[in-house]
Amino acid sequence: MSPKSKHADQPMPRKSFASEPVHLRLADLCRDSIVGGDLAGGEKFPSERELAERYEVSRATANKVISTLVAEGLLEVQKGIGTYVRKRRTLFASLSGMESFTAHALEQGLKPSTEVITFRRLSSRTAPREVREGLGLVGKPERLVFVERIRSADDVPMILERRWVRESLAGGLERTDLEDSFYRVLEEKFSLPMTGEAHTISAVLVEPEEAELFSVDLPFAALRVEGTGFVKGAEPLWYQQLLYRGDRYQLHNETRGPAESAIELRIQENAA
Repeated sequence: MSPKSKHADQPMPRKSFASEPVHLRLADLCRDSIVGGDLAGGEKFPSERELAERYEVSRATANKVISTLVAEGLLEVQKGIGTYVRKRRTLFASLSGMESFTAHALEQGLKPSTEVITFRRLSSRTAPREVREGLGLVGKPERLVFVERIRSADDVPMILERRWVRESLAGGLERTDLEDSFYRVLEEKFSLPMTGEAHTISAVLVEPEEAELFSVDLPFAALRVEGTGFVKGAEPLWYQQLLYRGDRYQLHNETRGPAESAIELRIQENAA
């Protein structure tokens, strides 16, 4: 291991796995060492043989551990050289306020990009019930614009975004408008600065077509952020379903007192 490790002589603690699901427990231990900083980005990770000897497991088990961490984006295999801890950048998106993916990526020196996959106009009658309820349109048909986008940072797909927008408030919304920050378009083109959002967060397994858009293999977990965005005080303008890829995001909460806490969605990015 590199001499720059916090614990150069033994970067990961020894532990017996005789009575536990071996490869999953060992993967957890290695993951903790990487996330906790004991193994730095760019540092060489133990080989399959070294891992097997250190923890007294089979080579097959060690191989499963490394494969798991590679699939999660924590390790990368450099052909002919070895396996290394992937360098990562961290981007913070606050859930206690309204945030722009574009703005946060730029602040961290990452290159944001957006691909509009779907753009079409439809009647609210054909929208899912949760969308109609979130927009207050149950029994009140309106024209909507449905948009599906992939948000990327340094060309890595990070968020799959589905959004239904009320055309009565944002008439003239075009596909090209959605190739940049949606929030900026609202303010600059429609003079509709956001005034609030109400959303829920849940863990889900992505569908095959979603995994293809993220360029990942199944099974693959994501965080789903779903809810309504408001303008003009409490006027609902859009309903959104956002999928944040589970290997790049963590929920983080810091409580500073009985009446104050900050919940953040921490976005862990691969370095270029």
